[in-house]
Formats: sequence, structure tokens, C-alpha cells
Amino acid sequence: MSQPVQVVVSGATPTGTQWDPVRRAVRFRHNVKNTNTETWSDVLRLSNSVMPNVLFPALGITAWAALVAIFHIVKDVNFLKTLGLPNSMILISVLGTAMGLLLVFRVNTAYDRFWEGRKVWSIVHFQSRNLARFIWVYVKPKSVEEAQQQKGAMNLLIAFPAALKHALREEPGHRWADLGPYVQHIKGFGADVHRSNGGLIIPLEVLVHLQSYVNRYPAYQFPASNAIAALADSVSNLQRVRTTPIPAAYTLHLKQTLVVYLLSLPFQIVVQLQWFTIPVTFFSAMIMLGIEVIGGEIENPFGFDKNDLPQDEYCDAIAHEISQIMTADDPSADPYGWIQPFSLNNNKVDSQSLKVHTQAALEASVQRKETGQHHWVESLMGKIVSVAHS
Repeated sequence: MSQPVQVVVSGATPTGTQWDPVRRAVRFRHNVKNTNTETWSDVLRLSNSVMPNVLFPALGITAWAALVAIFHIVKDVNFLKTLGLPNSMILISVLGTAMGLLLVFRVNTAYDRFWEGRKVWSIVHFQSRNLARFIWVYVKPKSVEEAQQQKGAMNLLIAFPAALKHALREEPGHRWADLGPYVQHIKGFGADVHRSNGGLIIPLEVLVHLQSYVNRYPAYQFPASNAIAALADSVSNLQRVRTTPIPAAYTLHLKQTLVVYLLSLPFQIVVQLQWFTIPVTFFSAMIMLGIEVIGGEIENPFGFDKNDLPQDEYCDAIAHEISQIMTADDPSADPYGWIQPFSLNNNKVDSQSLKVHTQAALEASVQRKETGQHHWVESLMGKIVSVAHS
């Protein structure tokens, strides 16, 4: 195995540069599984819930409902009873249906923006893999300088998602711990951003440098340029979601209508429900205000809220995959030197012996895992080669 690739530092900032620590969203690190991990205990869970955000507004509306109930039920102050409040549920049914439609449209519109952001991030991940394959496998350096340039281009691929994440969070500059080390080999990187407000944003500047690198290799320029174009398109799509809020007229009208509906709700149900008006109003306010808050929280999924997209995890996954590609065995190894592929019908390979060696190697890996040794693959491949040649 080759040694881990170091960051190329030609033209770097002076030794001892301190990178700004990255603000990472505090979230529940989910485990990706094919089974549903939700349980009934989640009913009592407040983390990732919007209930704490709507509790005080709901209590305020409940206090209003309590006053309405008092002025309708308690003697000597029940002046509302003489006003002849409606004794029918038709009005509340009509208004409730209208409010339901408004809230559903609000949440669906917000979730569309959330899901659009997730889809675009998956495109960034996919195209980063493609471009890493083009640069690391297709390009064959012929000198030490070209090898440094190749590693520098791979570092830029690691830097791109981090730069995109910081741009979406409106965190200017490139002096972040997950970004700065991977662009420091480019002299004067980010200077245009600081000199003028009209300079390129960091993700696009990274793509410009990547494009200038792939232009040196005409044989692979076309597919690599397509991948870079897809990454640039992803920047535009994420910026569109980030900078296009839901129209203020709609959000204002929804909030105003919702408040009027909840304040008028006690007058419509107090005649029939009496003191039960208070808890019914409280639960109605918690539900409806919660739906509205959910829509407002997920319409911009690029921040640090608990229900935002886990962009830190996306960037870490891309950086890990590209680093794994760079630390893999020499991709230019001659495929004609491979041993005979495993097949149960291949007489040149003793399948039973191969199974025995594979099982032994797997058992050894379990024992070595506790000591931090993960080199069973080399032992396994050596045994496979010996079996194939015997």
C-alpha cells in the first residue's frame, strides 16, 4: 500500500498558519439502516421537535381561551353568554378546512426545498466521485511536478464541497479547517474575494482551477469538463434554493389567519364544550403552530438547525472517499498481471482451498481489529496467489 498523500504545499502560506475552526452543526448522528428505528418512546422526545418553539405562543392562546371560558360560564361575569355565541360547529369546520389547506401547502412547499437541496447534494457527491476517477486513474503523471499537480487537483476536489457548505451558510473566506489546507497550494487563492465584492465565490474559484487543470489533458477533457459543469450547475441550484424564500405575502397571510383562527376558536366551542374549551384550544394551538414552524424551519435547510441537512456529514463522506482513492494501490498496475478470477467452474483454482484461506483470513481480521491492525487483505491476496499458481 502506498503512503497517505500529504497536502501539496507549493506556494502555500507561511508555516504555522492557523485555520479558523469549523462551526459544525450539533445534531443527532443517525445510523443509516434499512429498518425503522423509531419507537413509541419518541412521543416523549423533545430533541429535533418543534414543540418547545411553540409552547409559549400556545400557552398565550390557551390563556385567552381560559378568559373566554370564565366570562361565559362563571356567574356574575358571564356577559358573553348574553351575546348569543353560535351553538353550531359548521363555522369551525369550514374555517378548519381552509386553515388545513393553507398549512399543507406551506409544509409541502418547504419540504420541496428541503428535498431539492438533498438531491443537489447527491449530485455533488456523484460528480465528485466521477471527477476523482478521471483525475487519479486516467491522468498518468510523467514527472514529479505533474504528480504534485495531480494531488493538488484531488485536494481541490476535497475542498469543493466544504467551500460550497460554507458559502451556503454565508461564512465568507477560505480560512476554515476543512477548506484552507486543501487550497493553500494555490498562490493567492481567494484574493479576489477579499479585494472586491464582485469576485468569484470560493466554490466557483475552486472549479476554475480544476478546469484549468483538466484542460492540460485533451484526451480526458470532455468527460471531466462535463463533471465540472455539473458541479457548477449544482452551485447555481443550491444558491437558487438558498436565496429564493417563500413570498412574504403568503407567509404573513398564513400567520395572521392562523392567529385569528386560534383566537376565535374558543368563542365557537365554548357553548358546547364549556371548561373543556381550554385543553382543546391548547392542543389545537400546539398542532397548528407546530406545523407552521416546521415549514419555516425546513425551507432553508443549509443552516445549523437540528432539522437542517447534515452537510457536515456529506462533506466528510466525500473527503473520505477521495482520500481513500488517493491512498489506494497504484491504479496504473497492469491488469494483465492479475491472477485468474475466482470461479467455482475454474479448474485452475482450488475453490475449497480458497474458501478455507478466506475463512482463516476473516477470523484473523476479527482478532487484529482489536489491536488496530487491518492488513489481512495483503495476507489473503498472498494466499490466493499461491493457490492460483499451485
